[in-house]
Amino acid sequence: MYQETINSLKSIETTATHIKKLGVILNKTEDSKLKTLIQNTLTLLQKAHANPNVKGKSTPGNLYNATQPPIKALIQYCEQFIEIKKPEWQVLAERNGWTPPTAE
Repeated sequence: MYQETINSLKSIETTATHIKKLGVILNKTEDSKLKTLIQNTLTLLQKAHANPNVKGKSTPGNLYNATQPPIKALIQYCEQFIEIKKPEWQVLAERNGWTPPTAE
């Protein structure tokens, strides 16, 4: 899920397509923190898309280099797990008290 989120943010898409792709990820993930961060990003994108000056049109672009705090927080959250190669199931399990077995 984390790599899929980053890939979505890095793709060159219109705001409407970014909203759609992030919405799909939001519905698939079970990570509550990821859901919150995606929702914050979606709210930001929806406000920008609804701006009367934009009239629902946008130039395709990527969100990976965006400076808005909700997007930066989403990127930072996802990349910490990508960097250590930790899958979503393990993040959720550890959050609920599971620990990997120790070598004896």
